Amino acid sequence: MANPSMDQYLVAPRTLTKATAGAGVAAALILTLFVLPAERGIDLTGIGSAIGLTRMSQTEKEVTAPSQAPTAIPIPNRAMIEKTTALRSDEMTLTLAPHTGAEIKAHMREGDHFIFRWEASAPVKVDMHGERVNAGDEFTSYWKEKELSAAQGALTAPFEGTHGWYWHNRSDVPITVTVKTAGFYGDLFRPHAE
Repeated sequence: MANPSMDQYLVAPRTLTKATAGAGVAAALILTLFVLPAERGIDLTGIGSAIGLTRMSQTEKEVTAPSQAPTAIPIPNRAMIEKTTALRSDEMTLTLAPHTGAEIKAHMREGDHFIFRWEASAPVKVDMHGERVNAGDEFTSYWKEKELSAAQGALTAPFEGTHGWYWHNRSDVPITVTVKTAGFYGDLFRPHAE
C-alpha cells in the first residue's frame, strides 16, 4: 500500500489567506454582535439589545455588585478616642441549670467600648443584645447563635443602656459560662435569672 502524497495536504497561499481573513471577519462579527453585548453591555449595532443579550450583562453586574455601598470608616477624632468612663476589666462566671437561661450585662454610655471573650463548658444558645434606658421589654439584638461554646469580639455601645449576653442551656446537664471583659463601661453585672 502506497503512502498518500504530501501534495494533497498543501494549500495554496491565496486560499490560506482567504480562509484566515474569513475567520478574522467571523470572529470580529461574533465579538461585536454577541460577546460584547452579553459580557460588557457594549452594543455597537443594536442587535444585542434586540435579542436580549445586553440584559445578560446587567444581570451579572447586579449579582456581583454589593447590595449596599461600603460604609466609610470614620477617621477617629478626639471625641471618638477620649473616654470619660474609667478603664476596667472584669471576669464573671455563672452556672446555667438544665433548660434555663441567664444574662450578664454591662452598663454603658453611648460610645463606650469593651472587648470580650466568653467560654461555655458545652454549646449554648446565645443572644448578644442591648437595651436602652427605660426601654421596658424592648431590646436590640446584635448577634444570635443556636449552638456556640465560645465567642470573642468588641462592642461599641450604639446607645446608652445595658449591653451583654443571654445564654440558654437546652441540655439536661448544668453548663458553666465564664465572661471576661476589658474596656470603658460602668460595670459588669448579672440581672435576674429565669
